[in-house]
Amino acid sequence: MRAVERKILLNPGPATTTQSVKEALVMPDVCPREESFCELYADVRRRLVALAGDPDEIVAVTLVGSGTTALEAALATLVPEDGLVVIVDNGDYGTRLVEIARCDGIPHRAVEMGWGKPIDLEALDAELNQLAGRATHLCFVHHETSSGLLNPLDDLTALARRHRLSVIVDAMSSFGCLPIHVGRQGVDALVSSSNKCVQGMAGLGIVIATRQALEDVRGCKPRSFVLDLVAEHDHLIKTGQSRFTVPPQVVAALHRALIELEQEGVAGRQARYERSMQTLLAGLAELGFELLLDDSLQSRILVAIREPREAWYDFVDMHDALDREGFTIYPGKPGAQPNFRLAVLGAIDASDIERFLAALRRYLDRVRG
Repeated sequence: MRAVERKILLNPGPATTTQSVKEALVMPDVCPREESFCELYADVRRRLVALAGDPDEIVAVTLVGSGTTALEAALATLVPEDGLVVIVDNGDYGTRLVEIARCDGIPHRAVEMGWGKPIDLEALDAELNQLAGRATHLCFVHHETSSGLLNPLDDLTALARRHRLSVIVDAMSSFGCLPIHVGRQGVDALVSSSNKCVQGMAGLGIVIATRQALEDVRGCKPRSFVLDLVAEHDHLIKTGQSRFTVPPQVVAALHRALIELEQEGVAGRQARYERSMQTLLAGLAELGFELLLDDSLQSRILVAIREPREAWYDFVDMHDALDREGFTIYPGKPGAQPNFRLAVLGAIDASDIERFLAALRRYLDRVRG
């Protein structure tokens, strides 16, 4: 396959992919009901499980759609009608979890911490005490990509365990880069997607859950036909097939991406992202930009930058100029203080960030005069 133009995506997913992941998309046409494809699909799920825990204890279910599709499937399936999920909201994606629960009629209690604010564990503990005997699940975002805030996974999981709650974590942009364990010593379910830190192509949502979490809701009335994780899991086990058509090319690309993740290792990927972030932060400081959040709260995967107040600043103009040089930057969320965002996830490294900073410097020299 001819090498395609390489774009450096500094948005929080879909991410820049390797040439070999792109090449995996080019494959013979295959019916996703064929045994050969079912074997590939099963291997994808086995590799996902191996990244998160004990295959005797946990399972992976992939769904066609965005990561949000998988989030809705997890909440709609894993929280029973007589349950109550406590959702921690400290950013746009925490708010999205609340919106999903409200739309689907899932019993929930939102605990609002404030946009971009660290979670007050004592306040959350007090809230959970008030809900003792009613709350059954705790759900939160691990890496809140609206701000770059990293929420304390271990502390939140430990708090949930003290209150005998099951844990559902939105690990959309942390799984594959940060260690997350699913099982008795970790969370009960994590939700992610094929196109962020895993570095595959967009198109598949991922839910990795304990077998017990699925058994606990077996027999409950489904809230959705398509997004029923129990039915999808059972069909996969029985037939090797999804109940619905999956895109073989996207699955093949994810398979290749998982092999590359295993070769690099989660710790190795985290270290590479860290080097890229250090390079980015040093360069931004040198160019006079300010961060939206305190550095101690940052994920080291994404950073939000305050919009300059000077007359020269125009995000669209800056975006377009950098895009012409092969770099994609990302706007901030409307509800936050004015900012733009830069992520270092994907198949990029510190040398790519250095080239980006050089392009940004050229742009600034031109517009600042």
